Amino acid sequence: MKFQLEPYHRNVTKEEVLEDIRRVAAELQKATLTKDDYKAHGKFSPSTAIRKCDSWLKALAEAGLSHTRPNIEICPDEFIPDLQRVAKKLGKNSVTTDEYKEHGRFSPNSIIKHFDKWFAALDAAGLDRTRTLHVTDEDYFENLERIWVHLGRQPRLNEIRKPFSRYSSGAYVDRFVTWRKALEAFISFVNDDPSAELEQNREDSDSADSQEIKQGTKPAPHAQSSWHISWRLQFRVMQRDNHRCQCCGDSPVLTRGTVLECDHIIPWSKGGPTTMDNLQTLCRKCNSGKSNLPMTEDGES
Repeated sequence: MKFQLEPYHRNVTKEEVLEDIRRVAAELQKATLTKDDYKAHGKFSPSTAIRKCDSWLKALAEAGLSHTRPNIEICPDEFIPDLQRVAKKLGKNSVTTDEYKEHGRFSPNSIIKHFDKWFAALDAAGLDRTRTLHVTDEDYFENLERIWVHLGRQPRLNEIRKPFSRYSSGAYVDRFVTWRKALEAFISFVNDDPSAELEQNREDSDSADSQEIKQGTKPAPHAQSSWHISWRLQFRVMQRDNHRCQCCGDSPVLTRGTVLECDHIIPWSKGGPTTMDNLQTLCRKCNSGKSNLPMTEDGES
């Protein structure tokens, strides 16, 4: 075996790289190039082009080639497998948006648009969040509530692990000292009287109505509460409803993948208040079908 260093391209100019990209495109008779194309036929590495131009797409643009991502037909079902593929390729348990931009098949913005947040996409793919700074007690409690409902019982410490849990068991112990104290804090939080939150809802709505009056517009008919349902109030409603859909009776315990949501019985848009007696638990499928229609006495919309 002959031991030989590869050419050192640190001092190559941007124009040299762009010219080589044009050469490869001409040889392959392509209007654009993938990083794999250039890796196989280029004089330099794709990383050199990315370093000189900030990204591969910018390198293509500056070389005068088409720089639109080739995956025009986006299939959301492929987002999670591709995130997992990139993580495996990098040998990491997490992927940043910059890393995915360089190695992924899709645009990070498409994934964020689908999942609302990048963290939600990582959670769905069973990957670690890229950072866990500023995690609040309520974040930990919400995660614990989701696991509790899924299991249908109190979770055990050895069950608090990824990807089943967003946070590790060690994170709970670091925050609450012991697992038992974490459970006690959770129970105290979710069983606390939600009246203070309802009062805050009223204050928020009153403030909004006052602004409408100043602007000469008519206040909303549901001035006693805002539309927003706090996480704790949602949990109280689901706890009251035994974590079952009040329309079809399904629950995460009975059917894996069932997602429960909190719904206004009398739609908020039609004057329904955000109060315990006007909220109910529905599965996502039933809630989507109901839309903003009120429920009748026999449970049908």
